[in-house]
Amino acid sequence: MSEIPADAVLVDTDGDGTIDAALTDVDGDGVTDAVLDTDGDGQADSIAYDTDADGEIDVIEADTDGDGYTDLAVADTDGDGTFDTAVDDEGNVEVGDFGSIDGGDAV
Repeated sequence: MSEIPADAVLVDTDGDGTIDAALTDVDGDGVTDAVLDTDGDGQADSIAYDTDADGEIDVIEADTDGDGYTDLAVADTDGDGTFDTAVDDEGNVEVGDFGSIDGGDAV
């Protein structure tokens, strides 16, 4: 994971004075991605990517233990709006329908 970029649109979602989310183009593809900092340490805890500019999240990377490395990644690999593939930090891959991206029941 990485630090939240200085040019990002910063959001304090709970009003506690710390940045909880940032909207910026993380991967350089010209599409805005969402970077989340759930513990207020200035480091990204998860990043949600819209890889095809359709307004839907296609890939999520998460640092679940705060060590600065991606521990879990989920992706909509077939473009149907559901997460299909999950990979953990040990290289274990799960394939299946993990839930809707915009229906509130995702991973």
